[in-house]
Amino acid sequence: MDIAANQIPFKYSRTLVVVLLSFLTLGMYIAYWFLTRKEAIQTIAGKNRALFRWWIFFMIFLSLSFILFFADAYLFTPYGRVVMESVNVILVYYFLGLLYYSVFRITEQLEDYYEELRISRVLLFFFHFWYLQFKINQLHKEAPEEKVPGEGLA
Repeated sequence: MDIAANQIPFKYSRTLVVVLLSFLTLGMYIAYWFLTRKEAIQTIAGKNRALFRWWIFFMIFLSLSFILFFADAYLFTPYGRVVMESVNVILVYYFLGLLYYSVFRITEQLEDYYEELRISRVLLFFFHFWYLQFKINQLHKEAPEEKVPGEGLA
């Protein structure tokens, strides 16, 4: 499919800002990124191809985990803190599995939708959704801009 500016369902976001936000929010922005691009993902992949309910769950989990990080000493006994830490470790591995499943699934769908788009699996593994946003930004740069009649005339 030819790339045109009005055919790119994903929004342009600066890659550096995406990286900074994911660190500053301690990972909560990752879930937010997937949830805000739900319509675009469904446009290219169809319904029920990504696990958006799980992203909602992990958005809530990451938010509660952030709050409990500071409040667990006041809310739990030492045994309770160990149990919560065990639950956090388990959920973090599920989060990483969901992240990589979603990123690789979206990559397959993007490459099917745009035949000329090639995404490196190695870079995708190491830089996950940051690299995906970088490639989406490249689609926006390669798209021919739509000219409005009379625009640019002084």
